[in-house]
Amino acid sequence: MKAMLSPVRPAPGYFQALALSVPLLIGLQLFLAGLAIFSDGVAWEWHRALGSGIGVVILAMLALAITRPALRHYRLLTTLLFALYCLQFVWLELGEALGSGAIQALHPANALLINIASLFMAERTLGQRG
Repeated sequence: MKAMLSPVRPAPGYFQALALSVPLLIGLQLFLAGLAIFSDGVAWEWHRALGSGIGVVILAMLALAITRPALRHYRLLTTLLFALYCLQFVWLELGEALGSGAIQALHPANALLINIASLFMAERTLGQRG
């Protein structure tokens, strides 16, 4: 398992850039949620749009990890990130369908898990520098 999570060399630069962008974009998305709550409600639309953009980045990382043998070490982590991202919509839609704010409240809690996983992914892409 350790060999699967600890690549011997850094990931290619394009994959590093994608991986490093996710926690930065999540930070911006959290800022937009705060802005919507405390200042300007239109920021919710920006928050939603940015969330879609983050999904595109995560999906690109997953596709690359699956199709590029050099990125096979990242398949588990990108799959986890994608699954957590998909759960974001499950919590919102299920909560709305059941009329449960408690279920919808899992959306920001899950965002924390996505951020932790994305930070771990970003750290992993840097590999072992000599």
